[in-house]
Amino acid sequence: MQATESVKVPDGKLVRVEVTYDDTIEDIEITGDFFLEPPEALADLEAAIEGHPAAASATDLETDIQAVEADLIGFDAADLATVTVEALQ
Repeated sequence: MQATESVKVPDGKLVRVEVTYDDTIEDIEITGDFFLEPPEALADLEAAIEGHPAAASATDLETDIQAVEADLIGFDAADLATVTVEALQ
């Protein structure tokens, strides 16, 4: 299955995810008008989410997102985790 969801973070940026999943998150593409430092960390954020069960909680995803060495500018790990869970529902 495939799903797309987006969120406009209050006082922040737009974060959009496109998720391909079955029992697990097979692939995720994160886009939006946010910034990352370093920019290459986007692939690491996507890898941190992929492989999780499709029924994963936002808390589980947030923990792995926070483990990525990156400065998220205009959104935070909780925002990304929440929009991912919303896409899966």
